[in-house]
Amino acid sequence: MRFDVIVVGAGPAGSTAARECAARGLSVLLLDRAVFPRDKPCGGGVNVRAARLLPFDLAPVTERTMVGVSVSLRGAHRFTRRYVEPLIYLTQRRHLDTFLVEQAVRAGAILRERAPVQGVERHASHLVVRAGGETFEGRTLVAADGANGRTAALAGLTVRRQMGVALEANITPAGGIPSEWGDVFGLDLGSIPGGYGWLFPRDDHVNIGVGGWHRFAPSLRARLDRLVRFYGFDPAGQWSLRGYHLPVRRPGAPLVDGNVLLVGDAAGLLDPLTGDGIYSAIYSGWAAGKHLAAYLSGQTPDLQGYVQEVQAGLLADLRVAGKVCGLFHLAPGAFVTLIQRRPRAWRGACRILRGDLTYTGAVRRLLRRRSRAPQASPAR
Repeated sequence: MRFDVIVVGAGPAGSTAARECAARGLSVLLLDRAVFPRDKPCGGGVNVRAARLLPFDLAPVTERTMVGVSVSLRGAHRFTRRYVEPLIYLTQRRHLDTFLVEQAVRAGAILRERAPVQGVERHASHLVVRAGGETFEGRTLVAADGANGRTAALAGLTVRRQMGVALEANITPAGGIPSEWGDVFGLDLGSIPGGYGWLFPRDDHVNIGVGGWHRFAPSLRARLDRLVRFYGFDPAGQWSLRGYHLPVRRPGAPLVDGNVLLVGDAAGLLDPLTGDGIYSAIYSGWAAGKHLAAYLSGQTPDLQGYVQEVQAGLLADLRVAGKVCGLFHLAPGAFVTLIQRRPRAWRGACRILRGDLTYTGAVRRLLRRRSRAPQASPAR
């Protein structure tokens, strides 16, 4: 079977790319090794900016809307602040991903489940993909199979990424979700270099996790148990304990190679400060669909437009996020004090969480304020 686009991986990036391509009239094959609904370890927070990219409402798979944050510093000094608008929408990946796959299929994409990719052959005008015991031919290929995916490597691409690591578990409180967590999620800052701890309430359970730089992987279980106790739960009640990688793209890593294009975690498009990959996944999937359609229709000679779009709309801000991350982890206590005591700092943090304000925009605003601040007269 021959397709305009073969997408490997039906997470948010792959499903979005498949839907965008199919909606533009391209023939699309969407491959995934799993059967949907399938679960995936992830906090499941979708910020407002990510939701806005989608041409449909996420209400059917949103379990809670968060308007507040319970902030703590190294498992102590906890306080709660609220915002006037939603900060993030909480879902479960088995629901979110299934919903996004359904939208891609509704747009015209053909889904093949239980189809792990075994090989990719590249030719001048097409590719041949072997997956799930079948052989498919495509004019273009989208690698969307996440941090541990093999598609890019099978196609001959080397993707340089720096790996973070996270560990999460679920807990079902005996008396239901405590009222304090009804519309508030938890962030514990400064407890693990390069990351943080979290608590995300669901309909009937809470998701608690810790994540940080890869070298701290051996200590994650002990750190998670401490965080669970800090939030008032018993570590013995943890279930679905799972670890996973957090891929951060290194400078110069490929986004496109000929007729092969990378999106989402497969390209390392992760926010190094928050660890969020869902916005980047949806954004890169949207951009992929736009530029694949232009390329396959002959409007553009190659896929470099995708590279330029991602560089301008995503990578520039992720580079700033990396620098902010380094500064934040030098003094997390100063940040916690700021958002607790300074309303302007809290509002700025909320706008970044929502996606209304980019890191680049926040830095520019800060520099403008500093330049307008009155300067002390030199001593005479």
